[in-house]
Amino acid sequence: MGVAAFALGVHTMIGVSGSAFPQGEQEIQPLPGDPVVIPLSLHPRNEGFLEARLTVSLSLVVDGGNFLATDSATVTLPPGGSEPVELELRIPLAQFQQHMGSSDVSWVAEVQVTTLFSLISFSNTMTVTGGG
Repeated sequence: MGVAAFALGVHTMIGVSGSAFPQGEQEIQPLPGDPVVIPLSLHPRNEGFLEARLTVSLSLVVDGGNFLATDSATVTLPPGGSEPVELELRIPLAQFQQHMGSSDVSWVAEVQVTTLFSLISFSNTMTVTGGG
């Protein structure tokens, strides 16, 4: 029984984490104003057999450690279900103009998936350098 539960949990965890971010390229369109708002819509799915909790965090970091903006969301995905996730980074206009397009800016995305009564979890941090 324990091995089967573990296998179902791993299957769920891999499926959810793989769907957490869009595949291929996605153009990010900042909304003008002060602050500048950078929206990101995600559509994770759970094609596994167990309920999963997904936490997603997105940050814009400058000089390797100073956070310009960050947002995170947590959703619970039932087996076979999906749930939209909306993230917004809000950056003061002056900082946006100063840093966007420069090489000292990094996008940092963190994903954590937990399933099987929090007995199985997976987390990953991805960093993309360049302000875009």
